[in-house]
Amino acid sequence: MAYPLQLPEDLVVPGNARIGGVFTPTLPRSSVLAQGVLKPFTVPMEAFRENGDVAMTCGTGISTGTGTVHSGRVSRCGAGLIKTEIFIDLTGLNSGSDIGDIIGKTTTANCHIGLISAALNGTIVHGRITCLETPAGGNPDIDFYGTVTEGTGTQDDAISALTGEAILLNNGNWTGAEATPILMSAFPGAGYLYMVDAADTAATYTAGKFLLELWGTPSQSLDYVGGAYGTNAPSLQTADFGGNSAAVAYYARGEIPMPWEYEAGESVTLRLSVGMITTVADQSATVDVEVYKSDEDATSTGDLCATTATSDNMNNTVFADVDFTITPTTLNPGDLLDVRLTATVDDNGDGGVMKGSIGSVQLLCDVR
Repeated sequence: MAYPLQLPEDLVVPGNARIGGVFTPTLPRSSVLAQGVLKPFTVPMEAFRENGDVAMTCGTGISTGTGTVHSGRVSRCGAGLIKTEIFIDLTGLNSGSDIGDIIGKTTTANCHIGLISAALNGTIVHGRITCLETPAGGNPDIDFYGTVTEGTGTQDDAISALTGEAILLNNGNWTGAEATPILMSAFPGAGYLYMVDAADTAATYTAGKFLLELWGTPSQSLDYVGGAYGTNAPSLQTADFGGNSAAVAYYARGEIPMPWEYEAGESVTLRLSVGMITTVADQSATVDVEVYKSDEDATSTGDLCATTATSDNMNNTVFADVDFTITPTTLNPGDLLDVRLTATVDDNGDGGVMKGSIGSVQLLCDVR
């Protein structure tokens, strides 16, 4: 019969120790874990690749029209062009009583047909409008405006009463007979899009369909870059920002699941391997992390990242690890972390190709 051995004091073993039976430590589990090494789980760069569609919405002065249809999306697949598409059926909307009046549901505010932003749509470099069905009932002479600061414009009010308005296309009377795309004479910057009456016919549209298409280049994205297979590994990179003369932030967002082996409530760290491609910035290059836990109901819990980013922590051509401690109190195996990576970069001299890069992302945690 075996008898347990209890030691009243510390046991110091100068060499190897062999245990032939069951060893039951009296240390609490949290203390044992604290003395161990966090297990790393590498996150594929694909997790931060911009893919899929994002909805492009309109104001209530458009969406509440009787029979009116508005459908929009912003499409992207990795690095490269961003495409914005907006379809609108004018049925149920009203043209204005004077030239230059906003089109929408009668006397209703918020008549914009979409909001353009650099973060979502990129810098617009090309655009066109196609009339798919000839407008009827209301005035067929419709102008399209963009770069408007306010989204609150009211039907039958002058577009000139808003701020920043810029005409994108004045095509005269539209016809859908040939459904020919018409190139915009100007491209919208950041701001709201509107349709505006180019005559003085106040009436309700019974027909009229349009498709707006915009192409933009990414301007604030940490882009997924695959590089040459066999030579380069996938990474996240800023644009070449040399000589930007101001601090500019680039973003990437992705979801990271907590591993099933994770010990609930125990230590979690996010480790980034970061550096500069080719040339360092003469001002600064800093990477930061925000982490939110998905509550599985389309909401999330506040930023769990407990580490304040050290200024200039990625401004070196030799890549190095940067760690961010995550508050683990509410975390469990299987939880989804909504992670946003931010690289803020600033350079005056433009000394050559200059890109901030994240070469890898690892989740380190205590495991069972």
